Amino acid sequence: MKHYFEYQDSKSYKFWQIEIEANTLNVKYGKIGTTGQEKISSFDTPEKAQKEMEKLISEKTKKGYVEKTGASAKKVARRIGVSYDEAEEGKTLLEKVTAFLDSSQATDVESLVIAAWEEAYEEGPQASLDLLIANPGKLPQLKELFVGDMDSEECEISWITQADYTQLFAAFPALERLHIKGSKDLVLSSQPLKHEHLKALTIECGGLPKEVIEKIATAHLPNLEYLQLYIGVDEYGFDGKLDDLRPFMQKDLFPKLKHLGLVDSEIANEIAAEIAQASVLEQLETLDLSMGTLSDEGGRALLDSSKIAGLKKLDLHYHYLSNDMIKEFKKLSILVDVTDQQDTEDEWRYPAVTE
Repeated sequence: MKHYFEYQDSKSYKFWQIEIEANTLNVKYGKIGTTGQEKISSFDTPEKAQKEMEKLISEKTKKGYVEKTGASAKKVARRIGVSYDEAEEGKTLLEKVTAFLDSSQATDVESLVIAAWEEAYEEGPQASLDLLIANPGKLPQLKELFVGDMDSEECEISWITQADYTQLFAAFPALERLHIKGSKDLVLSSQPLKHEHLKALTIECGGLPKEVIEKIATAHLPNLEYLQLYIGVDEYGFDGKLDDLRPFMQKDLFPKLKHLGLVDSEIANEIAAEIAQASVLEQLETLDLSMGTLSDEGGRALLDSSKIAGLKKLDLHYHYLSNDMIKEFKKLSILVDVTDQQDTEDEWRYPAVTE
């Protein structure tokens, strides 16, 4: 028997799979888009193996892992990128994407990750993205796309030059997950954004432009279950206000939404105070306000809300809450992540994703 789980939050997107055969457990785990790692354990009897599997599954579900029926870690995933040395040799992302699309493997790929490309601080992946858009027939199984999976050594997040995704949504009507890293020159869509099957959308950046916020807030995404937005700071592109985020706090904007993340914000206290009484909490399982400048002011608003009790998880990791406030959150009946406390005496407070 095989069980496959996925976990996604502001820090990671990974899978965990466990399979039992007689007295042997085979566990596979890792980052979505990679082959991951494998661990095989043997037990004295099948009963002991079964008991261990049940224990591990219980531990994972308590941490927020969600079982995906019909999926498996054998999901075909590819990661395409250009290393520093390859860029020095003149190789390009477009060449690699072209070679990938011409290969026999492309037709089986369900998850595609576009990593670093040459001179990402100056040039975006538009040519490579346009090539994907022009060849949807070569990617008939594509369900997940992540563009910009690079670390700070490859390119600081606020420097990553992005692209225009307008045509992507029509080209891949079966796309279920889209993760974009970087907001410089990002155009999510120059048309009304509509997609019938998109289930998860993440925009990870140092500052989210108001134009992108408004595009998502007015989008038609009837099957969206997971929305993660890095709000950021004005120095790196955030030019909105609390009013621009209010639509996300209304129930049934996205009727199937279960996870809402408004993270990495310098107005975290304002967001917390507003969302504490918002109707969207009635439909959410997870609220993520992590990685921002949340302090006791916003924390108190959350604690005083009766609607918070309906959540399964409240993620506040990386915060400026006092020790007393942390103790109060730990008393709640729901799962609350209040790890990574910052220096509450520090006069200068910053979100986690800044340079």
